[in-house]
Amino acid sequence: MFISKIAEETSCVSDSMKVESYMIKKILLIGLAIFIAGTCLLFALTIKTPIPPDINIFAPDPSLPDEVQALSGKWVGQWDSKWGWDCVIYVEKVDKDSAQVTHSWGGYTTSKGSCHCDPDWRRIQRAEVNYSEGKATLEFLVPPYRPLKGPNPSHMVTGSVDPSRPYYFFSFTVEKKKPDIMKGLFISAKRSRLYISMKKMD
Repeated sequence: MFISKIAEETSCVSDSMKVESYMIKKILLIGLAIFIAGTCLLFALTIKTPIPPDINIFAPDPSLPDEVQALSGKWVGQWDSKWGWDCVIYVEKVDKDSAQVTHSWGGYTTSKGSCHCDPDWRRIQRAEVNYSEGKATLEFLVPPYRPLKGPNPSHMVTGSVDPSRPYYFFSFTVEKKKPDIMKGLFISAKRSRLYISMKKMD
């Protein structure tokens, strides 16, 4: 009887420890979820770019390669420039060889501080899309970003330029194995380079 009582008490202690362990794990998981959500929200709030009107992101054709489909959506990040340069890319439409892209950016200053540009955006009518070996890349060329002038300025650009004139080059790549991360390259009119790692946002 004495042994039975000890066994009963041991069983109660064991059950109590299991419950306590379960509760600790549950609290840790909730805390981790709150931390991740808070980090994502903070990241989104620190990006200061204008919101272009009439953004429409169309679901890509399901017959397209997975890496091409992964380009579609809203991407957020900041270029690794000295002064910081917020960037949001909206890939609105995508097919196997082209995409319609809207590029919104925050205020930025050139590396030597000689020029400051205010936040603005451009809609690229036809960015080039290439894919191979588990990755897809979209690229476009635009005239250097300057303040738009005139009573009805157009934010539309074609995505290609006269190569004899100054231009900006943008390239963004998504890998099939990392569909929520997009790596970018920017080459300025003076051939300086910036890099970016962007996150897909809902």
